[in-house]
Amino acid sequence: MTKKYRKPVTEVLYAQRPNLVKRLDDQSGVWSADVTYIRAPSGQYIYLGTVYDPENRKVLAHKLSSIRDGRFVSDILVEALKRHQKPAYLHTDMGSEYTSSVFENLLATNHIRHSYSKKGHPYDNARIEAFHSILKRELIYPNQFKSKFELVTRISRYIHRYNHERIHTYESNLVM
Repeated sequence: MTKKYRKPVTEVLYAQRPNLVKRLDDQSGVWSADVTYIRAPSGQYIYLGTVYDPENRKVLAHKLSSIRDGRFVSDILVEALKRHQKPAYLHTDMGSEYTSSVFENLLATNHIRHSYSKKGHPYDNARIEAFHSILKRELIYPNQFKSKFELVTRISRYIHRYNHERIHTYESNLVM
């Protein structure tokens, strides 16, 4: 049921930055953030940015935009910080929006340490990548959306159900 399409290509033109969370035993103070591409009914791409709590498998904040930059991802993080206790670390890829001065300054102001995935290794941020993949398989690919408004509304509803109704099978939910 996977619908293949070509996503825009991006390049990282600077040195690898450190993955600070790779060797942590306790991931409770770690959030993840990522941006994925979704084709809008008009045929253009829109970006879904997400801040995610991988330990609890919950989307903390999200936003859709036709522009992907430091301000876009900063707005999402600000929204997550308004509603949740700040993490010790935020883990992202090395996309230009996450290495922008506006985003790095927001992290510094809030005393959040920035951890980065290795270039070309999306599995370093596997749980948020998995969330985006599930959203696309269950909502985006099987449906035709009549408008951008419908797409935005359905994504928001999906995320609400994902956070509050969907059964997540991971160790802390298993009853032995």
